[in-house]
Amino acid sequence: YGGINRVNYVIDNVEKMIANTSNEKTIRNLEGIIGECKLMRALVYFRLIMMWGDVPYIDWRVYDNSEVENLPRTPLAKVKDHILDDLQDAFLKLPEKATVHGRFAQPAALALRGKVLLYWASWNHYGWPDTFTPSEEEARKAYKAAAEDFRTVIDEYGLTLFRNGEPGECDELGKADKLPNYYDLFLPTANGDAEFVLAFNHGGTNTGQGDQ
Repeated sequence: YGGINRVNYVIDNVEKMIANTSNEKTIRNLEGIIGECKLMRALVYFRLIMMWGDVPYIDWRVYDNSEVENLPRTPLAKVKDHILDDLQDAFLKLPEKATVHGRFAQPAALALRGKVLLYWASWNHYGWPDTFTPSEEEARKAYKAAAEDFRTVIDEYGLTLFRNGEPGECDELGKADKLPNYYDLFLPTANGDAEFVLAFNHGGTNTGQGDQ
């Protein structure tokens, strides 16, 4: 919830900045920041409902804990709707392609929306959590919508698999002189590769911003 409050703080202030400018380029840039924030908020709430089901939903900046300490849980289905709304808005505001590594673009919003829909479909099909009433009709609709989002990400944004999807060479079990391409995907040399749909920058060793 600390992350959610930071996102709400940024959205609140960026909206004020938009209201005080008429420069179209500045507005587009600021709208893009809101898009990134809404994607982040959707990602955090997705994690929350995966773990807890019904959770309190907060889409405003909290100044004092007393504002939310007695806030009831919002039903999972409603939180899911808020998540999908955020991702739709993020998709409309984000650029087709990020200009800086570690920043979000449209494929990230679509891919995350597809994942949320896939989980929603599975919960409806298999019945989780206890407070949630599953529906096969909802499951079918969500599976179809998820497939459409994933297909769009794959076909319409020029993304390619790391090293063309080749597995590379791998040592026999117990040895590690030859490592598959999947290993190299997680090294700094792969930063900016076209396979990355949603990625976060880290500052490297001893920067206080996470490892390389």
